[in-house]
Amino acid sequence: MKNTFTLKHTIISTLTLLLILTIIPHLQAENRGIELPNGVTARLGKGRIYAIQYTEDGTKLALATSMGVWIYDTNNFTEIYLLKKLNKRTQYDEHMTFSPHSKILATAGMAGEIHLWDTDTGKYKQELFTDNGVVEITISSDGETLAVLDGTGSVRLWDINTIKETQVFENLINFRAQGIFSLAFSPNSFRFAAGDADGGVIVVDAFTGTNTQNYEGLEGIVTSVAFNSDESLLAGGTDQGICLWDTETQEQMLLVKDHMGGRNLTFSPDGSLLARNGANRNISLIDVNTGEQLQVLKGHTGQVVGIEFSSDLRTVASASMDGSVRIWDVFSGKELYIFDGYFGNFSCIGVSPDGKTVVAPTDDRIVCLWDVESGKVIRTFEKEGGFRVAEIAFNPIGNTIATASYGKFINIWDRDTDKLIKTLKGHEGYVFSAAFSPDGKWLVSGSEDKTVRIWDTETLEVKHVLDGNVFEVNSVAFSPDGTTVVSGGADTTVRLWDVDTGAEKMVLDEHEGNVSGIAFSPDGTTIVGIGSSTAIYLWDVNTGDVKLSMDEDDTRVASVAYSPNGKVLVIGGQTGVVHLLDADMLRSLRRLPGHLRKVTDLAFASGGAKLVTRCDDGVLYVWDVADVVQ
Repeated sequence: MKNTFTLKHTIISTLTLLLILTIIPHLQAENRGIELPNGVTARLGKGRIYAIQYTEDGTKLALATSMGVWIYDTNNFTEIYLLKKLNKRTQYDEHMTFSPHSKILATAGMAGEIHLWDTDTGKYKQELFTDNGVVEITISSDGETLAVLDGTGSVRLWDINTIKETQVFENLINFRAQGIFSLAFSPNSFRFAAGDADGGVIVVDAFTGTNTQNYEGLEGIVTSVAFNSDESLLAGGTDQGICLWDTETQEQMLLVKDHMGGRNLTFSPDGSLLARNGANRNISLIDVNTGEQLQVLKGHTGQVVGIEFSSDLRTVASASMDGSVRIWDVFSGKELYIFDGYFGNFSCIGVSPDGKTVVAPTDDRIVCLWDVESGKVIRTFEKEGGFRVAEIAFNPIGNTIATASYGKFINIWDRDTDKLIKTLKGHEGYVFSAAFSPDGKWLVSGSEDKTVRIWDTETLEVKHVLDGNVFEVNSVAFSPDGTTVVSGGADTTVRLWDVDTGAEKMVLDEHEGNVSGIAFSPDGTTIVGIGSSTAIYLWDVNTGDVKLSMDEDDTRVASVAYSPNGKVLVIGGQTGVVHLLDADMLRSLRRLPGHLRKVTDLAFASGGAKLVTRCDDGVLYVWDVADVVQ
């Protein structure tokens, strides 16, 4: 087996390497990217990767991400197109499958949307929907039937030509009751294999509605299962190893116990190899007959989320939370190409005081630092724990960053070394907001626990605990002179606090709903507040009177910020449009469409010439707004 494998792939490997060496100089000379929205100078991140798959002929590679599905030409490693959903109900599709002839791509999200695409043109074909969500999806081996395994354990079949549902096999499995952790769905028979928490794997036949087979031999949680192409073999893996069974005799054929584990199990098209990865982020290729480890693919620095072989067995592709998709030569184990920048699902953004760097933590463990001008990743690091970061604040004096966390704490980081300096504890609920004073001496935080806290940045101890809000505090900010803190809460109020004494100075209660965002004007004379409505209010800081108010075109406002010179007020809407307004009269200056969903974060950079925006579509955009702001 090994000699045949070696002989078969020596020639292929050589040809592949020659092809790569020929193509790479061309790619460096010609940057063929996907078109950006008008006014955008850089896209920071291409979305978090959820799945990867080759077409049957191996000419295309699809990457399902939080911002859409990227399709690449595998001959020259260039982007062909980006598939974006027309319907905005869900944030992303995490499942996808090609038809056998590679003409149709089906994608599906957890909320139950199913989308069909023409892979030749990139055009959207059809939307289907199931009320019970999508757990797995496949297209039959003859290309005629779309099959979906939904959240109730039911298999639903559609005729892919007429787009009509033809059969439903209900309640075949109870995922929660049976403790299911992994699934594999066969396009040949619509059987599915399910791995549980106790090392067991069952196979369920959709047409009979019974557990036709039960497999044992593994220890621990079965994190991955896979059929080979003709379903003659079934593989199961845990963090302690892998097991292969003959599906006809149900006998164990191979058991490998080692530290590599068995996540993302994937058979090669001819069934001779099995790819897997473990907690150490390396990928190994195993001879199915002998269990011998033929190659170890090293390079990923983050958790691997998907592995796929090309149909000609020349290459294997892997996707990771480190933001990269790597193409490997199967025979030599060499890395041939990297698609990078696949970061997304950012939870918030922060811009450095010099306006040159954007920091954006993901909902995973990765934190990205980007150069505003070039749009390139400067570096990444892993944050402590898996808690979501609600807001980032840069200390304008010194080299620290504060992150407000859903873990009920605030982390203080060294911005040069990415090292955690200290964790500030005291809040009894999620910390939603944090901001430094202009002189860097104080840090203010707002929390679900209804309090505002002011911290001494030298001692990192609490100076004041400010009580007064009836519900959670969503947003906090310092006045430009550093003497006042403003907070916005779910109790519909905006409150002003004296930094020195901690006393409440004023309560502004014109909002009719939850106050989700607030900001001081750069001259300190005005406070802007937004909430769970279309209303925007501007208050006079001295009198507490409303100076101006407006409704944003019947669209709820999700974020707000002043330009550094105070001339422009920018708001992010629920529909994905960024709106620039004259700060004095709230007169419309420009609308920036481009995001797919609500714009949740706004920050000016480059002295106000650039605007960085974050949206729930999983990416950041950098806009050129110099002609409007300056």
